[in-house]
Amino acid sequence: MIHLPVDDFIPSIKDQIQNGLNLVLTAAPGAGKTTRLPPALLDIVKGKIIVLEPRRMAAIAAAHRIADENGWTIGDEVGYQVRFANKTSAKTRLIFMTEALLARQMLDDPELSDVDLVILDEFHERSLHVDLSLGLLRELQELGREIKILVMSATLEAEKISAYMGQAPIVSVPGKLFDLEVVYQKNSQVIQTFPSFFESLAQTVCEAAAKTDKDILIFLPGVGEIDRARNVLEDWASSRNIDLVPLHGSLNIEDQRRALQKGPRQRIVLSTNIAESSVTLDGVNTVIDSGLAKNMKQDYRTGFSRLELGRISLSSAIQRAGRAARQFPGRAYKMWNKMDEHSFAKSETAEIQRVDLTESLLFLAAQGVTDFQNFSWFEKPSSAAIEKATQYLKLAGAIDSHCKITDLGRKILHFPLPVRLAKLMLVAAERNSLELGADLAAILQERDFIRREAQGSFQGDKTECDLQVRLDLLQQFKKSGKAPREAGFMAMQTVSQSASQILSLARKMGANQITKTESTELEMRTLLLRAFPDRLCRRRGQTDRALMVGGRGVKLQAESQVKTSEFFVALNGIEGSSDAETIVSLACGFTKEFILGHFKNEIQKNRDLTFIEEKGQFFVREYKSLFGLPLEEPSLLPASPEDVEAKLPQVLVEKWSLVTKNNEKLAEWWERLEFWMRHQAQAAFESEFSFSEEQLQELKLEAFTQASMGEKKLQAVFEKDLVFFFESVFDHDFIRTFNKELPARITVPSGSQIKVIYPADKAPYLEVRIQEVFGLMETPKVLFGKSPLTFHLLGPNFRPVQVTSNLESFWKNGYPEVRKELRIKYPKHQWPEDPADGTPEAKGRRRF
Repeated sequence: MIHLPVDDFIPSIKDQIQNGLNLVLTAAPGAGKTTRLPPALLDIVKGKIIVLEPRRMAAIAAAHRIADENGWTIGDEVGYQVRFANKTSAKTRLIFMTEALLARQMLDDPELSDVDLVILDEFHERSLHVDLSLGLLRELQELGREIKILVMSATLEAEKISAYMGQAPIVSVPGKLFDLEVVYQKNSQVIQTFPSFFESLAQTVCEAAAKTDKDILIFLPGVGEIDRARNVLEDWASSRNIDLVPLHGSLNIEDQRRALQKGPRQRIVLSTNIAESSVTLDGVNTVIDSGLAKNMKQDYRTGFSRLELGRISLSSAIQRAGRAARQFPGRAYKMWNKMDEHSFAKSETAEIQRVDLTESLLFLAAQGVTDFQNFSWFEKPSSAAIEKATQYLKLAGAIDSHCKITDLGRKILHFPLPVRLAKLMLVAAERNSLELGADLAAILQERDFIRREAQGSFQGDKTECDLQVRLDLLQQFKKSGKAPREAGFMAMQTVSQSASQILSLARKMGANQITKTESTELEMRTLLLRAFPDRLCRRRGQTDRALMVGGRGVKLQAESQVKTSEFFVALNGIEGSSDAETIVSLACGFTKEFILGHFKNEIQKNRDLTFIEEKGQFFVREYKSLFGLPLEEPSLLPASPEDVEAKLPQVLVEKWSLVTKNNEKLAEWWERLEFWMRHQAQAAFESEFSFSEEQLQELKLEAFTQASMGEKKLQAVFEKDLVFFFESVFDHDFIRTFNKELPARITVPSGSQIKVIYPADKAPYLEVRIQEVFGLMETPKVLFGKSPLTFHLLGPNFRPVQVTSNLESFWKNGYPEVRKELRIKYPKHQWPEDPADGTPEAKGRRRF
């Protein structure tokens, strides 16, 4: 075998793992950590070694590489387990596994009784499942189970994970990279995939192909972009005998494996971030990086998830570029300019901070965890995300009021589908509607097969359900094997295959083989209502707008078939132009009688106090509701002054968004507090002051009680200095520390006090004219010196000229170029060569 850098470290690593429980390994690309280290560690443990990989392709490729290098057989000495494939036997001791499967294995064997070592490979990708697995393993260790953990990554905050794992030793292994040339483009990066993006890509491909006869790897954000890039490059590639090869997670295993292997001709591999780490693509010496990726993100207000296009992180950019220099001297083309990188995040946001936690919390409940907030998270997700997932699990009957898993919850977990669709299939099995359930689950799980331009062609059907149209088309496809003109063949084939797999799984799990033969229309509505009770909406009058369970406003797209139904279930959602509204394109309508018939035991009578903004006053409401959703227009009676005074503090807590909308200073103060709590939850700093969600609600109520004494109108409270009341109910020492470490404003060299903004998804920043910070040579840091401020530096016209969180670097490297432009545009202003000698000026209009 070829000697790899990690080989020299194996004796030391074996010794440290044998004598301890945990180890952190950082290894540069090409070091050989994935294929050399796991088989070597079999010598020091008696039981099995499980290696967790982020993707099926990586698990399978690594297992095959190890088998080839050691003369082993897949399924004997080494094997793999991925979705729909298990190549292991009773004697397999080294098992490569996709991350989601370990938690599933722990359902049947919570202590992993025959496993001695778990290796978490490519930990920097921070998938939801790897965070969950690490937390469960650490809890096992805390309970006395001597299972060893090895965390490996090419790019990793080693000290942070080491501290979490009980100050585990850290081993750093150099990589084996050839020389790498990096080529930036002149223009700034565009975070959209317009036609101009593909024109620029084609030009870059032509330039790259002229300089190499080896394979080229292109990173694109998604399958749609891969298809469009193939169309753009097809004629050019064909004329030069170059093969275009797609590589993404939707391909079957064999197609993915073929994409990894060098072909008979030069190839251009069009890949999502699936090729970013773990595996080597043979024959590649050139990378073209779009700098874009699509990540799943959940809106915790609604529970809807969506794919969001955005920039990759700097660590991902390094990983991608390194693919060009694994086997030969390489070249990496980056479709952005060097200055753009000042706006790149250092690393990816962990998946656990942006996706639905429903399945994860159900796994924890199955392991006996009932306090989700205080589980051993490596990086705790937001309380809002935990609360949203907990709410659905209780509503679905998967956990009880004490967060203990129910029998239904265990059945849901054993069905390898997202929680909602697993619930749908269990209801379908109970009602002998398996085929219908499988079809619905596949349609909801896979990409929509109806062509975008055909969305409006079903308007006259009057089905009042967007899924009915899709069910009919799917049945046609199953019978004829041909896709109707309104649908794409490949997308329909994927849905059909998915439906077959889901049906087969249900039958293997012992579900009833009998299938109902009566009309599917009412049955479909029953299944959807049972699986999506939290997505129930009530239409507002005769409009296309509605209110959803939980209070979220939704709007039906014009193409939806749901035209007149008073009630409907929203099956998807994207954020609209208003923060208070979600756009729904896939829904299914219900009559009021249908809803009342299915949930008669859950309907409640309500009497409460409400403030109606349009009328500017309080009313007493009386109405019937289901899961908090009013089922009818409430009767309104003017509230008495005594009712208002007694309820005003609680109403202010409930109308929190209205309070912050009308009191800007409190809104800014609370943003700072959320910044503190978010970073404290991530263990970014240590402090004796911390607050649970329950404590914060109590403090809100106490502050509003003081602020509303003697008042009977909301507006009177809005106009007060609410920050004063809030700071008076918090611990005085905390407020002193809080205002020092997270200042609302900072004084710059010009003497101006500039507001610091603390957004939820970015580093804290301020906007200031570049002339006001001459002489400020070091970047100010907040939060005990842990968080540098990002400066949005403005020109004399108050428009941005540069964004930086490293003033030292900017003055040295970026300022000379910026200075040239500003001297030409604004010759009357001073632009010193050395910003340390410049006189800061506070002239011009003030923004804050």
